[in-house]
Amino acid sequence: MQVDVLIVGGGIAGLWLLAELRAQGVNALLATDELGKGQTIASQGIIHGGTKYALTGKVTGATLAIGDMPRLWRAALNGEGAVDLRQVKVLAESQLLWTSGGLGSRMTGFFASKAMQSRMEAVPRDAYPDLFRHPEFHGSLYRLDEPVLDVPSLLETLREQLADALVQVDVQRSGLQPAHNGYGYQAVLPDGQVLAVTAQQIILTAGAGNEALLTRIACLCQPPLPIPKMQRRPLQMVMVRGNLPLLYAHALGMSDKPRATITSHRDKHGKTVWYIGGQPAEQGVGKPAAEVIAATQHELAQLLPWVDFTGMAWSTWHVDRAEGCQPDGGRPDQPMVQRFANVTVAWPTKLAFAPMLAARLQADLGIRVSDTVSIIPPLEQLPTPPIASSIWNF
Repeated sequence: MQVDVLIVGGGIAGLWLLAELRAQGVNALLATDELGKGQTIASQGIIHGGTKYALTGKVTGATLAIGDMPRLWRAALNGEGAVDLRQVKVLAESQLLWTSGGLGSRMTGFFASKAMQSRMEAVPRDAYPDLFRHPEFHGSLYRLDEPVLDVPSLLETLREQLADALVQVDVQRSGLQPAHNGYGYQAVLPDGQVLAVTAQQIILTAGAGNEALLTRIACLCQPPLPIPKMQRRPLQMVMVRGNLPLLYAHALGMSDKPRATITSHRDKHGKTVWYIGGQPAEQGVGKPAAEVIAATQHELAQLLPWVDFTGMAWSTWHVDRAEGCQPDGGRPDQPMVQRFANVTVAWPTKLAFAPMLAARLQADLGIRVSDTVSIIPPLEQLPTPPIASSIWNF
């Protein structure tokens, strides 16, 4: 098969780029085993606008870079532009940010509001959700310009739209191969058949899977190829299922990270699951699940003492955040892109950055409609990758 662009990796970064390219008439194909497997399916679905990066009152590079993402995503949710997300389920139109009654968290909230005035607004007390109308709540609430999406719905929408440009492969047996003056891709289908793909450009958006793809090709080259370096910043997210209200909120403390970031989801039986990130997930890395759950229960008891969690089911989920390597190991402020020969390696850093990454790749690579007719076997003869299983059904 000959294509203009081959994308390897089926998370939101690869799917968004594929939708952009196909809308322009570029002959693009995406190869993966499951759509969204890894970071995308494990995402909380928050389209960050940078507020949580300004919790100490400082507007950082990350804050500036991500600030326009909610607007771009809302345009796609309204069907404006190449990526049409009108069928995606929006869990919440905005995120809440709450401060507890302590002076420290109130001051943090004050500085955040001053730094991010255009992206957040105070919620009037008569508009508080029921959860925060309890007499024991003495803090304040802000509304953030950060929609929250149902990630399985996002993946299903893009799968339906792009089915004729998706091919399921066995990622363990598939990989890059030296070809002519660059590289091609040997795609091993689930039934064992081999499809040799040549492309003007190959773009790797496989998250943590980028590392295995690069390591494999480095071993084939003599002398060994200096490959782009990847880093992992893991999390141990916490989930609790029970009779819970729907909540989409950051809880503020004194740190530059939320004391907790909570989003709400439904399992296959329609029960509510709180998915908890922030400090519990950061501090829980490498610890036994029981210890992380106990620490999260203690934190929630401090933040929401009037909520009874008795008899609820608890679990944790490990997430490997794969990113381009940073000298200090910290979070990159923007998506990262590195290139060798006809291969580009891309890490979006966050789900919200998918539009920015797609725009940058198209600008940097000059991707355009091919001047020649590409050869494509009928894709209906090839298997379409399924969507990764939801993590809520623990």
